[in-house]
Amino acid sequence: MKKTLLFLCIVFLSSGSMAFASCDYECKTPYDMNSKFRTVLGAVSGVNSVTEFAAEKAVKKAILKIGTAEKLEVKIDSYSSKDLKNGIFKSAEISAENAQIKGIYLSTINLKTLCDFNYLKQSGKEYVFVEDLPMSYNIKLTAHDINKTMENEKYQRVIKDLNKLGANYGYGMKIVSTKASIKNGKFYYILNLEIPFVRKPQKLVLEANVSVKDGKIVYTNTRMVSGFVKLDIKKVDFILNYLNPLDFSVNLIDDKEANVKVKNVKISNDTIFTDGVVIIPKD
Repeated sequence: MKKTLLFLCIVFLSSGSMAFASCDYECKTPYDMNSKFRTVLGAVSGVNSVTEFAAEKAVKKAILKIGTAEKLEVKIDSYSSKDLKNGIFKSAEISAENAQIKGIYLSTINLKTLCDFNYLKQSGKEYVFVEDLPMSYNIKLTAHDINKTMENEKYQRVIKDLNKLGANYGYGMKIVSTKASIKNGKFYYILNLEIPFVRKPQKLVLEANVSVKDGKIVYTNTRMVSGFVKLDIKKVDFILNYLNPLDFSVNLIDDKEANVKVKNVKISNDTIFTDGVVIIPKD
């Protein structure tokens, strides 16, 4: 049971890349289930609750091996003890506050399965998804979260890649540091640039609104609000969307190709709120 359920923390709270898609899903009619008699017997006897508690405890322990959280809650609802051991469960939900998972920082995150029948099997050390696993997610990000995440080695590689472009097409300009700020319903991205023949790094401040387009977080009404360097709006949009720290922060799925759709994003009280759907496809 413990090994079967460790997938929850591995799948839900890893960092990597996601593919954005329509995220349409279909909930399957339950099959390969334990007998109704044993299911009822397990519920009456309390065996189901004991099994669920043990599974939730195992998942919490595994999550804390790959990250940290000030508050972590795991809820698993099973049909029966036997079904749960076989990788079949009714629902699962994970919530965390002030979490850090492999260098990605989040003020809050909530992930919840969307179907009443979820099915996977263990094959050796791997997990085989017998059916698609659709989940909803809700994330809250502050500027502090984003700035801590931008220290991530993977994000720094994104900056290095852009600097390579800058060396060839950007007159030798180089980004030496980045910082995010959220104020008055706007997202601010502050870059310090090294420019050939200029002694000190120059600050460039970009301002933008955040919105959703084709299931992705995008910036709109982007403009420069300060800076010695003059760039046209197309270059400003390119820089901000290339370095997009919000998409990087929402990047939570690693080991499997996942279809993700951002449904909503908004700024309120200097905090970014975003929610959507993620589907891990069956094998």
